[in-house]
Amino acid sequence: MANRVLAIRGLRPPFDLELLAAHYGELEFLDIPFGVDGITVGIGGKSKPKILINDSISVTRKKFTLAHEIGHIVIPWHTGTIVSHIDSGEVSSAYLQMEAEANRFAAELLMPTSWLVDMFQKSETVEAYFRSVLDTVGASKEATFYKLFKPLPSPVVCVHVDHDWNLLSCQRSFSAPYRSLQNGPITREVFGNDNKFETFVIDDNIYLSWIFIGREIQEVDQRPWREVYTEILGSTGMEHSLQRINGVLAAAYNKSRGSSESEICGAILRAFASHDDLGSVLNHPLFEQYVIKRVKDMKQRS
Repeated sequence: MANRVLAIRGLRPPFDLELLAAHYGELEFLDIPFGVDGITVGIGGKSKPKILINDSISVTRKKFTLAHEIGHIVIPWHTGTIVSHIDSGEVSSAYLQMEAEANRFAAELLMPTSWLVDMFQKSETVEAYFRSVLDTVGASKEATFYKLFKPLPSPVVCVHVDHDWNLLSCQRSFSAPYRSLQNGPITREVFGNDNKFETFVIDDNIYLSWIFIGREIQEVDQRPWREVYTEILGSTGMEHSLQRINGVLAAAYNKSRGSSESEICGAILRAFASHDDLGSVLNHPLFEQYVIKRVKDMKQRS
């Protein structure tokens, strides 16, 4: 729905959010008590709703709140008067669902997925990507950090840490490898070495990031993948783990299926590296040949 709004009006960041809001409602900034960020009155009525934004909150919060209130108006099942950001302990589950939907709408309106992908591809570093989005959109670091990486097709992990590199928050793209980062300070080697590691500081906030690279594998064994697979299982004694191995490979492939051949191979190798019990299979001299053969076969089938 957010992308539909942007497409109809031909908008890409940066754009005049207040002008957009004025199309959907009568906008007013005023002091609102009780910790309320915004109120939208008369959604679904015969006249334009009133959008009331708390003038005492920060500029970045005003921007997100305004996009949030537009979401309440645009999402067709949000009706009546909605007070945003009140104590969650005093409201119903239906209200919380509407707030979550409006938050997702606001994030997509301010930082459209397709635009984020373009910005990432134009940036030489994760820091440059983060800063360029912040400078263009004007949203808070927290809201920006939450949205930045999820839509990316490239495998990326970025974490916000304290000064001892203990985890505060983690965001990752869908195709990025998963690993628990809760135990003690994070090291740059936590995801191995097949990645581009980066550390940077924005307003005294410390971030670490990993962009995972592909693995170029030359197919030199001419046998079908099933023969290679049988030899690997036989020499490692891992026949009993056949279904598990198939499952790990299929899951890694599906997460990266839209990527290049080398990126898919890299994702599969990282997936196996995260399972200690599959180390003998991963370290087998024929395993990379099995991987490239399976990737070629699966891409051809799809």
